[in-house]
Amino acid sequence: MSLTRRTALAAALATPLAAPAFAQGALTRMRVSVIPVLDVAPLHAAIREGYFAAEGIEIDTSTTAGGATGLPGLVAGQFRVVFSNVVSIMLGVREGLDFRFVSGASRAKSSPPDILALLVRKGSGIASGRDLEGKRLASNTRNNIVWLRGMAWVEKTGGDWRRVTTVEVPFPQMADALAGGQVDAAIFSEPFVAAALETHGDRLERIGWPMSETAPGGTNAQYVAMADDLARNGELFDRFGRALHKGVDWVNERQGQPALLELISAFSRVPLARLQNTALPAYPKAVTPAELDEIVATMTRYGLGGRYPASASLIFRTARG
Repeated sequence: MSLTRRTALAAALATPLAAPAFAQGALTRMRVSVIPVLDVAPLHAAIREGYFAAEGIEIDTSTTAGGATGLPGLVAGQFRVVFSNVVSIMLGVREGLDFRFVSGASRAKSSPPDILALLVRKGSGIASGRDLEGKRLASNTRNNIVWLRGMAWVEKTGGDWRRVTTVEVPFPQMADALAGGQVDAAIFSEPFVAAALETHGDRLERIGWPMSETAPGGTNAQYVAMADDLARNGELFDRFGRALHKGVDWVNERQGQPALLELISAFSRVPLARLQNTALPAYPKAVTPAELDEIVATMTRYGLGGRYPASASLIFRTARG
């Protein structure tokens, strides 16, 4: 190679590559349905750190009371992506809705403390599932992952889940409803567990961990999109997945560090000091057929069975790890 050609090659390698065309023009806006729980920390990290913008995407988040609430909006085209719990997603699939998993979001820890906790009033005499028979148990919605793991906990601790009355109460209102006697027990998700014990700790106590005590490491929530949107705009969702998974890396690399709690405090509006005692979930990128098969088997056990397609057919390439 001549000196001139070698010099030209060195100069070319030293010159930064031009930004992709999509990064130079207007960003593609994607509306994403979320709920204010710790599971969505990677999404907020990817927004704040500019990972979506680097992929030519602007994320517009819309907050709902529960993951199931956002799914009708996905079907109607109001959202491109919805964060939701796996039970609500699979119930929609059972009814013929073409949901596809585009990323994992959260899993249970292998042992307590975990992001779901069952709280009761002190002095209530309720300490097990058997004690909950004939009582009112709050879940943010019925027939979701919170409810399902709650029913599994009732059964594991000696109770008949069919004899427990489920009352739907949004997470932010659970502590007041429980302390005020509107319900006898409640399944909270973090950061509302820590908040309830801080604000009502003289009246409330924790008696169980419905996720890690019934399904250690079990699946909890994911991000989903519609199959036809993925077929038409697969490249856009590839970019979405790359950015989100950089957010997962950011969060996992900062476990136990103030930067992560500061991020969570910003989007959840929970005071930073309260988050010091808050349990975090595991943050996966992938969704596996095995975890979906496990949830379908558990759903069937608790009255949510039916005809479900092969789990592998529901996973888009961005969620295959």
